[in-house]
Amino acid sequence: MGIGSWAGLWFALGIPVIVILYLFKRKFIDTPVASHLLWRRALENTEANRPWQKLRSRLLMWLQLLAAALLAFALMRPFVWAEAGGGGYTVVVADVSASMSARFAAGEGGNGGPDDPDAGTRLDEMKRGILADTNSSGGGLTLIRMGGSPQVIESGTSDRGAWEKAVRSLSADYGRTAYREAISLASAVAEGQEDARIVVYTDAQWNERADDLPVDVPIEVRRIGSTEYRNASVEQFGTDASGRFVGVIANTGTVPLDLRAEWSGDGRPLGSRELKLEPGKRQTVTFDATEAADAYRLSLANAPDDYAADDDAFAFAETGGSVNVLLLSGGNLFLEKALRLSGAEVTRLDLSGRTPPQDGAEAGEGQSPAQAPPLPQQRPDLVVVEGELPSSLQSGEWGEMLSEAALWTIGGPENAQQPGSRRAEVSNHPVTRYLTLGEPYFGALATGKPAGLTTIFTIGEQPAAAAGTTNGRRTLWFGFDLQKGDLPLNSEFPVLVSNAVSWLSGGRGGGLGRVVSGAAVDMPIAADAEQAVWRPLQGPAFGSGGTPTIEAQTDIAPNVPGLYAFEQTGSGSDDSPTYLLDVRPDASESAAPAADVPVFGRTADTGEAGSGSGPAASGDTRGRLPLTAWLAALIAAIMLTEWGVYRRGRSI
Repeated sequence: MGIGSWAGLWFALGIPVIVILYLFKRKFIDTPVASHLLWRRALENTEANRPWQKLRSRLLMWLQLLAAALLAFALMRPFVWAEAGGGGYTVVVADVSASMSARFAAGEGGNGGPDDPDAGTRLDEMKRGILADTNSSGGGLTLIRMGGSPQVIESGTSDRGAWEKAVRSLSADYGRTAYREAISLASAVAEGQEDARIVVYTDAQWNERADDLPVDVPIEVRRIGSTEYRNASVEQFGTDASGRFVGVIANTGTVPLDLRAEWSGDGRPLGSRELKLEPGKRQTVTFDATEAADAYRLSLANAPDDYAADDDAFAFAETGGSVNVLLLSGGNLFLEKALRLSGAEVTRLDLSGRTPPQDGAEAGEGQSPAQAPPLPQQRPDLVVVEGELPSSLQSGEWGEMLSEAALWTIGGPENAQQPGSRRAEVSNHPVTRYLTLGEPYFGALATGKPAGLTTIFTIGEQPAAAAGTTNGRRTLWFGFDLQKGDLPLNSEFPVLVSNAVSWLSGGRGGGLGRVVSGAAVDMPIAADAEQAVWRPLQGPAFGSGGTPTIEAQTDIAPNVPGLYAFEQTGSGSDDSPTYLLDVRPDASESAAPAADVPVFGRTADTGEAGSGSGPAASGDTRGRLPLTAWLAALIAAIMLTEWGVYRRGRSI
């Protein structure tokens, strides 16, 4: 027998209150007697004022005391342990948290290593256990998925085919697991059902308190796996202020592990290090980014552990989100200001041979046009050439540097002629997004666009601008001179330049950071995007054998951990920037499982378990049978008896 809540004991204070009321009650009965009894009556009247004499022969008082005691006892929610029947209503709570994807060695009753040919996962073992345990159940079956949010997969079914299909459809959820919500939902579903019970299948890696959850139906806990746990995880990975990459590797299991940490950039191996970690220990590893990459990966190669979801972490180089632009021009204030408004870092080199003033410095004499100037300190991402590129910059170190950057040429040879019409026809392209170009005057156009480029808008049916890829780099060509028309004075000019920089930078969306599976993430969705998808690049998501892409839900990260690229498609957004996201499993799932199975039903007021209120152990079929209803019926019977005593006038 046990107590559900000791708080009801406070109501037992009403018992002494009833006794005190009867002690202070004075009751005299006038009865005619013979004269020789006058002295005896006087003695009895004196004794009537003695407190304890007032409690004699008070049946009504004793009934009131019994009712008060039973009421206080009922408010304590007493229960007795009872055997749960196998033929009644069964609510199965299936733990699908990230740790359930850990390896499990069939036939050993514990976890198996990565080299075990018979090793499955805890999730696979749980499915086999659920189907075996419910095979002979004669009542209704309800399956609750205990993942990021509790979900009823099957409700009250007796169809064996539907039940087996529902159980086999369970998959791991790598985000935060709602343990308390799932048990509360199971208790609500089972309440009121005839001969109901709850069976919880779990590996006992709970990160939430459950001993204050009252469960009024019999509950069983079936443990999957053992307390021995082998796991190493990459807890942290990122870059510090000096540009080095730093990672923290921890042994969260129960046995020592020999590990090999490997790091790579965009899939290219960069180095490795051998580690030996004792249980509960951590070690920091650092390395320098010898090669530039969009995403760096720190992984535990062939780790001898059971849980592989936390063996990878990704980091992104600090780019600041800006584009380095080298402007080769004789001087164009409108173009330079528009480039800076787009967020680009602009360095201008005067093609006439003079270096323009930088940061308030005075201009000085530069190199002669025939001699190549010194290379800029920072390699450009984009080169903008207004006019014709000097021959001195087309070879040597300059030629090599310019061949690695995106190129935007404006104007060019002098073989230009006036178009037959001023009307501009704009094609659908990221550079011309949000533009009409119906008002500006462009001036003369160069005859013939470069080969391999696609026309993005025409003037008088003559190509005026073209874009495409040349020798693996993005190229934009304007066949008109900005200084011979009024386009720079038009309100659409800054938008045109911003679109051009964004497209030429080639998807420099950068990294979106690191989030937990299924958590909210701020996704930069373009206004004209018709569809957005997550494309797995590396990690468990890439090797899971699932679909190549996952349709992006609103502000929700993918469920499977790994490195993802956020891509958008739609009218005019085929070349939208690509953003990278590192999706990690819930960190609490990497911890070793608890030695004991979860405890349910402890009182939240005192935090102490009542007598016999401990949980049912694995395989134990005992459950709680509440006594509150029986006590309420007994109190009602006492109240009726008390009313009968009062009406008869006995012992009052």
